[in-house]
Amino acid sequence: MNRRTRTQKAILAVLISAILASSAATAGDWKWSQYGLPKSDLKTCIPDTRGEQDFWWIPYFQRKLKQPRNNLLFIGDSITDLWTYPVTHRYPGGLDTWNKRYKDIATNFGITGDKTQTVLWRLTEGKSLEGYTPKYIVLLIGINNLLQNDTPEDTIAGIRAIVSHLRKVLPDAKLLVLGVFPCQEKPNAPIRSKVKAVNDQIKNLADSKHVYFADIGHVFLEKDGSITKEVMRDLLHLSPKGYEMWADAMEPHLKTLFNGDASMKLRKD
Repeated sequence: MNRRTRTQKAILAVLISAILASSAATAGDWKWSQYGLPKSDLKTCIPDTRGEQDFWWIPYFQRKLKQPRNNLLFIGDSITDLWTYPVTHRYPGGLDTWNKRYKDIATNFGITGDKTQTVLWRLTEGKSLEGYTPKYIVLLIGINNLLQNDTPEDTIAGIRAIVSHLRKVLPDAKLLVLGVFPCQEKPNAPIRSKVKAVNDQIKNLADSKHVYFADIGHVFLEKDGSITKEVMRDLLHLSPKGYEMWADAMEPHLKTLFNGDASMKLRKD
């Protein structure tokens, strides 16, 4: 092979590599732009599954989609998921309160361990809203991002991406964004300042027309700012009592969201 031939082949190889790289980038951009999501380098903003945990996570997600679809939709992680766990479960949750207040009007799309990126996947690739147009949505997400070392800034970006997407696909729905709940026993635990940093920013997502914000985390705290296992059984997940406290604290915000909608009746009995 002469020098000219080798040079031509080298140039051709470079061109082919450039074309393939460009095509891959274009395909990657298109994959998420089809859902109206802007290109991002932040993992918190890129729809993703659970990787090695997909063997249980995907079937669990698919079972969630078989629930009756009501006008109030809860989206979140285990803290939302455990609304529908009974007191007798190994992980006791808020089923008694759920049945009293939300059973006939709400659907629970909470999944244990989820982060902003997995919620984004469920809403896009997972098509969890296909054929489903809830009128009201409660979103609580972000604590798993913070506990797994995502920065408050990246977590905020992920929450913002979820809210933006929900506004695009459900423009007539009203969305209540809840501030991330505090966790761990002591008020000086490092996670507390991260939670505060997130909540101080995501409150700005509210426009009091389609998006509302409520930071109710203070109701779970003692006077000295500590958290007890009576309220959060493992200092992260709510106890049955904690779920009742959540419902009580959220009720006025839901009433504002419903704005007199007679079909959305909240019961305490």
